[in-house]
Amino acid sequence: FHPTVKPVKLMQYLAKMITPPNGIVLDPFCGSGTTGIACKLEGFQFVGIEQDSEYTKIADARIKNTEINKQQLLF
Repeated sequence: FHPTVKPVKLMQYLAKMITPPNGIVLDPFCGSGTTGIACKLEGFQFVGIEQDSEYTKIADARIKNTEINKQQLLF
């Protein structure tokens, strides 16, 4: 549980708006890792920073368990 979880689709949209192709997104307040998931799905590199070790564990697990649909990468 994280008090300010954002929708993955929203973070995908925002990341695509400001990140060049093959770019890197920096999230200095990583929280539960939603931005990292969005970046993984969109093919961006991601650097996340979080001071709370419990949220770091949650973010790491969520990002690592995100499946990329191979067909999604074709379009």
